[in-house]
Amino acid sequence: MALTIRMKRLGRRNRAFWRICATDRRAARDGRVVEELGHYDPYLENEDKVKIHRDRVVHWLRQGAQPSKTVTELLGHLGLDAKGNEITPKPWPKKKQKGPPPKAAERVAAEKAAADAAEGAGAEAPEPQADTAEAETPAEAGETADAQPETDAGDDAGDEENASA
Repeated sequence: MALTIRMKRLGRRNRAFWRICATDRRAARDGRVVEELGHYDPYLENEDKVKIHRDRVVHWLRQGAQPSKTVTELLGHLGLDAKGNEITPKPWPKKKQKGPPPKAAERVAAEKAAADAAEGAGAEAPEPQADTAEAETPAEAGETADAQPETDAGDDAGDEENASA
């Protein structure tokens, strides 16, 4: 009988966890097992994800059981190789930082730096104020008296009509 060490899926939809089992290679994934060796819960912290009976795993590996690819990875994190020998444990991958994507973060930082520079330049060198005597009059600015907007004289007449009605 050819044995393999693989994982058996348990749990519910969208919240699976796995049992690490020694089983016949021909058995179904969730079928009959020879021995349950531990479990793997991907939702826990790195150190608590995998719990195994180390001596039993080493026993089956020395008897010729072949671990699956995923089980080999998990054993590597625990300090075992595919033949049951001790190795230095592989570190767990670091979790990604939550936040804006890198390009967006660069753009926001550039906008902030530009705003700080503009604000800093405004505080260091105040803009000269125009004298009120030198200000342009509407006639000098090219505006004519005819171009001035009309007052609401027509509206006043309408208000009187509405008031009397």
